[in-house]
Amino acid sequence: MDDLSENDLAAHLRKLEERLHDPKVRGSAFLTNELLDEDFSEFGSSGQTYGRADTIAALVAAAGQAGPPVRSENYQLKRLSETVAHLTYETAVEHRRVLRSSIWRRTNGRWRMAFHQGTPMNA
Repeated sequence: MDDLSENDLAAHLRKLEERLHDPKVRGSAFLTNELLDEDFSEFGSSGQTYGRADTIAALVAAAGQAGPPVRSENYQLKRLSETVAHLTYETAVEHRRVLRSSIWRRTNGRWRMAFHQGTPMNA
C-alpha cells in the first residue's frame, strides 16, 4: 500500500471508512488491529471527545444492534505527506446528515485512522 496512486489511495481509504459503518466490523478484532491507530482520537458529532479505548468500547457495544443503514458520499482525499492523508465525506442515517473528516496515517505499511471528527450538518 506504500506506492498507491492518488485515486487508488482514495478508493482504499474509502473502503476502510465504509468498513467502519458495518456493524460486524465494529465488534471485530479487525477494528482494533487494522483500522484504528494506537493514538487514535475522535471529536464525535455528539460534541464528545473520545480516545481509542472509549471509541472501541462504544463501537463494540453497538456492534450487535440493528439500525438503519449508513449512506456515505462526496469523498475527497488530500494527501498531506507520503504517510498522512486527510479524507472528508458526508454520511446520512435516516434524516441526520454529518460531515466527516478523518486523518489516516501509514505505519508499518498499513493505513490506519489516527483522528476522526463528525460535525452535524444543518437541516
